[in-house]
Amino acid sequence: MGNLGQQSDDLLIRQILNDSQYAFNQLFDKYYDYAFDVACLYCSFQDAEEVISDVFAKIWLNRHQLENISNFKSYLFISLKNQCLNYLRKKKIDTLPIEDSFNHIVQKEIEPQFQIEMNELSSEVESVIADLPPKCKEAFMLVREEGLKYKEAAKKLAISENTLDVHLKKATKRIMEAIKNYGLKLLILFFSL
Repeated sequence: MGNLGQQSDDLLIRQILNDSQYAFNQLFDKYYDYAFDVACLYCSFQDAEEVISDVFAKIWLNRHQLENISNFKSYLFISLKNQCLNYLRKKKIDTLPIEDSFNHIVQKEIEPQFQIEMNELSSEVESVIADLPPKCKEAFMLVREEGLKYKEAAKKLAISENTLDVHLKKATKRIMEAIKNYGLKLLILFFSL
């Protein structure tokens, strides 16, 4: 199935190289949730949307460079990483621990112990989400699972965007609290898959 996804990416990229805005929008839609998960490791939900917009705008503006890309998902991960680090530097946040974790990820091969830890982490996250208060869980699922924008999710829940943000922060805090012992490197890998 991964090979089929790669073929699909290759087809979309060929169309993008021919200036197809439609193909670009399809690629954006396909990878938005993934990009959001990666960006949210380092930024708030609202800041993550800005980072994603910046990354995809640069991809479109420099689309001719996609011709040399063999794995778009890896390329996107690196682009998001760099944009997140730039964003954090502008806010004067120390990025050295994050950069070290990214460097370790690039070098690390997936081994059986890692797979066990990833399965445990995944189960822990699912358990925390299941135990969230109903409105908080619904807000989280709409934004993170269904990929709705803040405005869309708030409208669907009949609440303000500020209230939605409070629910999302509460959900994220509970999830991060539950999984903090797994370590930054494992969390980065978890959200990059």
